[in-house]
Amino acid sequence: MRRQTLFLLPALLGALAASFAVGYLPLRARMALAASAQWRPAQAQGLTLRLPADAKAPVQDPGDPWTATEFHTGSMGTLRIARERPRGGLQAALRGWFELPGPLDRPITYRVHGQPAQARPVTAFGPSGHFLRRQGRMAAAVCVFDLDGFRYWVQARIPDPSPAALACFDRVLLSLRGPSGDAVDPRLALDLQAAEAGLAPGICPNFAWAALMPVVLMIGLGGISIVISRRSGRAPETTGAAGVRYAEAPVELRLATRLQLKYFEAAIAVLEDRLVVYTFGTPFLELPLAGLGGRVAEGSGWFGPPYLELTLEGALDFRKLRRWAGPWTARTRLRIYTADSLRLRVALGV
Repeated sequence: MRRQTLFLLPALLGALAASFAVGYLPLRARMALAASAQWRPAQAQGLTLRLPADAKAPVQDPGDPWTATEFHTGSMGTLRIARERPRGGLQAALRGWFELPGPLDRPITYRVHGQPAQARPVTAFGPSGHFLRRQGRMAAAVCVFDLDGFRYWVQARIPDPSPAALACFDRVLLSLRGPSGDAVDPRLALDLQAAEAGLAPGICPNFAWAALMPVVLMIGLGGISIVISRRSGRAPETTGAAGVRYAEAPVELRLATRLQLKYFEAAIAVLEDRLVVYTFGTPFLELPLAGLGGRVAEGSGWFGPPYLELTLEGALDFRKLRRWAGPWTARTRLRIYTADSLRLRVALGV
């Protein structure tokens, strides 16, 4: 296992855990709350219905021409029940409100301002419309119907939508009773089942995939890192030329001072008078052999091959990325991880 991987692994696991805790766990908690919600009776705009027990006190909106009642819940978001005197046919109202591409005489899947949406005709207290739409991180679920001379709009604005939250809204619709005590048409349950069975992609995200996204990202970044490392450690064509005492590629190197530490893949070649470190096939660092005597140590790396460690004094001769020269002016240790440390030491003459 590469040493840079051992350093990065705790950070990557920490990022994954933080992403899971911040993103997935609150959504999971909301889904569990919606699935286990207790229910209580309530009244709004002449309708009787059942709400999750966590619904707060109703907020009245005596608007014109609409009057509305809102309930804020933890399991389903905000439920709004509004009514008005109809000023036209239901089909025309549905087409205008929902921005439908055509009459609502069949299920329709389309997009509104780039967001996925679906609408279908249902039967609540007669011909009605059911609408689902994604709005940023939220989703809107709406049922519109005419009853006793009024037009009703029952809407839920669901943050972080989930199947459990949509099922809560469906249960509210199925619990509706009109001013005279009439229940909704039994066909509404089948209509709502069909709506959720044919849910448009993107309205209710798949939380399992959302939880896996950090893992996918980590795997992708790891793959890119491996490709870059392999490219960085490729040998130049000159390492097989005359005058080369020793050459190896790829090889892992470690550059360290008191305040700096860097691991990277490279290729090395020992020439007649110098040690050359290559990255991406071109010289990166050159070290004269004359100054290496007596400053070489050996050891074994973590889960890897043995190494030679060269202690270097003064400024280093970087052949590219000259900005590196600044931090490496004090005593620097260059560690070369190689299984052939004996041959390398003979080639260096130390």
